[in-house]
Amino acid sequence: MRDFIAEAVRFAVIIEKKSYDIYRQAALEGVDLAGKRIFEKLARDESMHIDSLLWQHPGTWCSDLKQKQEPQPVVEWDLSGPSGNRLFDQLRLALLNKRWSIGFYTTLLKTFKEPLICRVFEVTLAVARNEFKLITDEYLQADASYGKPRDNRPPRRVHVREGILASPPNKHSELYFSMLDAGRSSRQE
Repeated sequence: MRDFIAEAVRFAVIIEKKSYDIYRQAALEGVDLAGKRIFEKLARDESMHIDSLLWQHPGTWCSDLKQKQEPQPVVEWDLSGPSGNRLFDQLRLALLNKRWSIGFYTTLLKTFKEPLICRVFEVTLAVARNEFKLITDEYLQADASYGKPRDNRPPRRVHVREGILASPPNKHSELYFSMLDAGRSSRQE
């Protein structure tokens, strides 16, 4: 059983470490101060979460991960989004990453029935959902067009058209003949 718990902790630490690497690189590449602060806070929270996972489960094979100084992997940013706002695009990628990890933890929770293993994923899922909310709030604030009226919106249509003269009915249409048969006069007459 201890091996299964160690494997569950290993999965959680690997996923959270990947998120930490993404946040850390975004903080290092951040152009503006607000973006750096956001990603530094996310990286700090992720680091504390990894530490708490390792502290709650001592003796697992990955508990010595903290002492190892591994080189930081380079994360390739695909910033080909339509916005052109780098902070917005980095938050979008962080949001996608966190949404994937929430789905993965949920799948693992549904798969395993052992309470000790499920407890590892429940705690990790709760933290991931909180981070997802935080990233979502920052994402909505970073969107340049969020909450502002669009300038390129076409003017509103009105139902009453002014300035357009009423056109006379077509004398060759069925409507014109039916109006004559009914005894109604047309506008032109």
